Formats: sequence, C-alpha cells, structure tokens
Amino acid sequence: MNQKIIIGFVLLLMINQTLHAQKDTLPEFDFSRFIYLDSVVITASRSGFDTDEFVDMVRADSSFYEAFRNLRFVEYDAENDFTFYNKKNEITAAYTSTTRQHIQQKGEATCRTMDILEEMVIGKYYKKNRKPRYYTTKMFERLFFAKEEICETRNSLPSEDEDDSRMARYVIQLKKLIFQPGEKVDVPIIGSKTAIFEEKMAKYYDYSINSEAHRNGMECYVFRVDVKPEFEGKKEGKTVVKSLETFFEKKTFQVIGRNYRVAYYGALFDFDVTMNVKLTKVNDQYLPEHITYDGFWKIPTRKREQSKFSIKIMDNR
Repeated sequence: MNQKIIIGFVLLLMINQTLHAQKDTLPEFDFSRFIYLDSVVITASRSGFDTDEFVDMVRADSSFYEAFRNLRFVEYDAENDFTFYNKKNEITAAYTSTTRQHIQQKGEATCRTMDILEEMVIGKYYKKNRKPRYYTTKMFERLFFAKEEICETRNSLPSEDEDDSRMARYVIQLKKLIFQPGEKVDVPIIGSKTAIFEEKMAKYYDYSINSEAHRNGMECYVFRVDVKPEFEGKKEGKTVVKSLETFFEKKTFQVIGRNYRVAYYGALFDFDVTMNVKLTKVNDQYLPEHITYDGFWKIPTRKREQSKFSIKIMDNR
C-alpha cells in the first residue's frame, strides 16, 4: 500500500485546496429515526423545521469549502504555531511565525504572494535548504504558504504537486472528510468505515440536533455524531469517525464551525487526530478564523509524527 495514501488520509485534516466531489445520493433508509432532537428543535419542527431536509443539507453543504476557497483571494495575516513531540511527549521541534498574504489583480486572475513577518524555529524542524523534515509541515506549507506568486481565477483549479501525483486519484475522496464529513471514501481498509450516514454504520453512532448559542451568542443548530459508548474502544476498528459536530447559523444555515476526531488503530498504520475549525464573516464572505490540530499518525517505514498546531487568520485590510 502506498504510504503517501495513508499519510494523505490523516493529513487531509490540514485542509486541501479544492473540492471536486459532490454527494449524488441521499440516505435510502429513514435516517431521521436515529436522530435525537432537543426540545427547541422539536418545537421548531412543528413550525416547519424538517429533520430529513436538515440532514440532507449537512451532507450536501458547500459553504464550509467555500470559506477555505475564499482564502485564496483575500489579503490576511496569519499566526502559525507548530510543535512536534517524540514518544515520551517531549518537544523535538517547534515553529512559530506571522505571515502576510498580498493580493494583486492581473486581468481576470487574482495573484497572491506571502511575506514572513516574524519567525522562530526550534530544533530540527527543517532539513537543509529549508526542506520540511515532517510530512505535516510539508502539507501545511503546500496549503497555506505561497512561496512564489500564484495566480488563478475563481473558476480555475490548482494543479497537484508532482511529488503527490500518486495520490491524485484518492484526493477527491479524501477531501470529503472535511468538506463532506461522513461520506464514504475510496481508501483501502478504512474507506467504508467513514460512511456514517449509511445504515450499516448507523448502528455504531448516536446522532443529535440541538439548539445552542455559539460564539458571540449566535443562535445555531448543532448536528452531532458520537460513537456509542460500547464502541469507543481504541482497538475495536469498527469506526474511523469518532466524533463530529457542525454548527449552522440559524438565520442563514451557514456553517460557522466544525469539530471532529478521526482515529484508527490497525496492523499497518495508526492515527488519532482531533481538529477544530471556526469561521468568521469578513466583508460579506466567510473565512476560516482559527484552525487547531492535535494528533499523531504512524505507518511502517516512517517515524511517528505527533504534533499540535494552531493557525489564526486575521483580516489585514
């Protein structure tokens, strides 16, 4: 099995650049009978809130993807903080920086460049010539750094890095974990275990829709999925998505936050990653505001990579 496929699955959580896959089918069984509704949602259902339509919207939503896509066309500052650990949970390398993205219009294309305003490197974070030592770093730089000018239009699709060409046929499916979480991905061994909306996987989960106040008192519908207590064991191998919650603003049904954990412990590879993403609205468009990652992955022939990172994005206009 190509080791980059497995690493790509785990590091997909670092937010890839495009989304080609769209959901074509909806559940063929009565999914609503699996969902717990709190009293506010029950009351709302009497006034027109439809549980099945809401779940369909969760699965088909593209607003979360669009928020990340918007980053490629705006100026912003970012505070980046990475820490890597060994098996004893000791710090082996760290990196902090403040970066600034610049935008320039050239005809129909939007061109972006990036400056590093401040930077601190601890330990062996890079190889020689600033080549990433860690695959996590490589993916981060690919997705959030513009080392040279990059030009594209809203309708253009960025090309895949040549180094990652062997992963290309998997990328479409892997992106569903962040942009369409809960859909089946075409990855050996674990692919079908991610399809948490299918009847064969539903027995492992508790589903709920609640009404809650999110940041700044914003009223939201929150869709949650959690592994049932009897299937929470790390070694049981029946589930990959361990928890998922998505916050929808009630007025617009825009996704404003998503938290999730994916984990798998097997003979060939292990990973356990938790990620939280918050969105914010700037000048009538949504952008990621804060991204956090905490976890590890380990496959044969490569050293275990355990890290935490935080990316804070700030509008600088």
